[in-house]
Amino acid sequence: MIIITSISLFLASLIMSSSTTEEGTKARVLELATSSLEQHLDMNVYQIEVVARWIPNSLLKAGPENILSVTVTGNIEEYTKFNVLHLTRAGRKISEIQLRLKTEQYVTVAKDRIRSNTPLNIEFFEHQWRAVKLGKDRFITNVEELNGKTSKRTLLPGQPIRSNEISSVTLITPGEEVAMIFSKGTIQLGLHCESRQSGGEGEEIQIYCQETRKKYTAKILRAGEVQWLRTH
Repeated sequence: MIIITSISLFLASLIMSSSTTEEGTKARVLELATSSLEQHLDMNVYQIEVVARWIPNSLLKAGPENILSVTVTGNIEEYTKFNVLHLTRAGRKISEIQLRLKTEQYVTVAKDRIRSNTPLNIEFFEHQWRAVKLGKDRFITNVEELNGKTSKRTLLPGQPIRSNEISSVTLITPGEEVAMIFSKGTIQLGLHCESRQSGGEGEEIQIYCQETRKKYTAKILRAGEVQWLRTH
């Protein structure tokens, strides 16, 4: 009975020791992964919690003292891959892991409801922390980008604003006649077309040409003039 109890206590001790080692290794990996992210992202506008998604058991058993470095590989997004350099009995080894990034961003939001096509002023906005998905959400963080522009849709209070929801001062409106410039190599042509969308300088809009009976995507150069980008 005494022998059985001693064996049970010994096994329990081994399990606890192994669990402690794995937790310590995981904590060290997450710490170094966070440091690696800080070299790529502006921590003034991001708050990131790094969570383990997939770490090989062989790496977890290495022990925190054997973890040398953790570096980002590929794109930084919600699920991001990292390389872990660590020591083994055979020497140094690199293992790949995947971590989840729970991210908040200090983004620009509207203070009050703003109707579409309203000329924007920095006084209309403030900054708040909002949960975002890295690699997917493209929110505006610099309120100066909005000054003097217009919104393509109604903006609601506290709602983060994407870059594609904002436009420069409208230069072309739907149904307006525009001159499309087509340039390819040494060839340059001009066609009279009709705009199917509104937009500001530098934006892409859809237009239609009665002469060719084709639709085009063009970039707005100035009022009444666009540049051909592609034919549909």
